[in-house]
Amino acid sequence: MSEERDIEKIQKLLAKGKTEKIEKYLNDKNIVVVKAAIAALGESKDEASTNLLSKLIDHQDPEIRKAAIVAFGKGKSGYARTFIQHLVATEKDEQVKEVAMKVLNEFK
Repeated sequence: MSEERDIEKIQKLLAKGKTEKIEKYLNDKNIVVVKAAIAALGESKDEASTNLLSKLIDHQDPEIRKAAIVAFGKGKSGYARTFIQHLVATEKDEQVKEVAMKVLNEFK
């Protein structure tokens, strides 16, 4: 399946509120598709999306972690703020930490 087609499917699932079906795209081999799924979860802002994003923040791939932080921060919840504050204090990758600080600053 093509990247564009997968992204289109993700957007349709988001519009229908089918978070559980977006989850399968988080394991795609194409990083662009994975990032599109992460962004969709950030737009969803439901509990299932929040739980999935919080797990992705610990992913081994820094690109996935950065995308998850941005998506997680879109909810602007107190939980997200506390979670990201902790991440800023513990993250080892400077680029990931920089993204987390930027997202945290958007809470103000």
